[in-house]
Amino acid sequence: MHRTTMKSQKIVVSKQPKIIKVNIMNQEVLSDKLKLAEIVHAKKEKDHTIEKFGVSYKPSKKQRIALIQTGSWGDCINSTLMFKPLKEKFANSTIDVYTSTYHSSAFHNNPFIDNIIKFNANRKETALHLMTLIPNKIMKYGYDMLYNPHPMINPGRWSSEKHPELGENLIYSWVRSLEDQNIKVDLPLETIMELTKEEIKRVDDFCSPVNMDCRNIIMEIHGESGQTFWDHRWTQKVGEYLLDHNTNLFISRKHTGDDIANLKDIARNRIIFAGDLSIRECAELFNRCDIFFSISSGLSNACNTNWCKKDIVWVEAVNSLACSSSPIRSKGKIFWHENDVDKFINMLKKNKI
Repeated sequence: MHRTTMKSQKIVVSKQPKIIKVNIMNQEVLSDKLKLAEIVHAKKEKDHTIEKFGVSYKPSKKQRIALIQTGSWGDCINSTLMFKPLKEKFANSTIDVYTSTYHSSAFHNNPFIDNIIKFNANRKETALHLMTLIPNKIMKYGYDMLYNPHPMINPGRWSSEKHPELGENLIYSWVRSLEDQNIKVDLPLETIMELTKEEIKRVDDFCSPVNMDCRNIIMEIHGESGQTFWDHRWTQKVGEYLLDHNTNLFISRKHTGDDIANLKDIARNRIIFAGDLSIRECAELFNRCDIFFSISSGLSNACNTNWCKKDIVWVEAVNSLACSSSPIRSKGKIFWHENDVDKFINMLKKNKI
């Protein structure tokens, strides 16, 4: 299965990545000491060598581009909107991504990336701290362009200069970085993700014991960025409303809890905990569902990518549009910003959801 859309014939993309382990460390990043975990090569070339903190090439006419994007997972996948415009502008180029082991899966198997350089991070805070440490370490590697556009360190750049009518949203930080270089960014924005055959097979196996001829709903109920008011009470009340004799409810969260257990007491065989699937795999599960409830966390950003289908009912409960996934995809979505679960359920009833 291959859903990557690459209409321009100028774009040259790499093959499926080959992973090479290099200088693996077991410690986390401490202070200003970077620990290189591994370098993932999307393709082998005869003219490059590995250095301690980067990839060094012999003199070449290729434009060398580096993106620093160490977290969070949703931010990493959102940053992939930069790759296609960069390749269209600089067809003869290489793209290296400097990231963290904690969130690097967002970039795996991406056809636009030449090298993924991972640094150890065992938690989100460490991963985010890396983006302040890496730039000085890789300045000497002779990149023609070096991007470090994370919205957390670019708070005044949450809007597009070319399209001010779009308003403010953290996703436009990556657009703004391209605009600074006069690189054309087409609308609507497109983020890129491509699953492997093994990941698709894992979702096949996950779904095989489930009667998928029902109404299938996937629900994202946990985020780490404080962008939603959704909590355990919302999960249980909304879940109780959605369940009927012909509905499967797939719940995406790292860990189970009392809210999920209580829902299983109501409809044990139709509450399916998807916490054992990765975010990427849950995006493939999304492709097999009819309705999606999101909170603008990692999974909702994954489902915005070119990998995922568009014909689905999508309800997103977030604090404001400034932290929503609307810049990537807004058509067909219902955005809800009020922390009132009863009003929310009434809205679902009115929309016959």
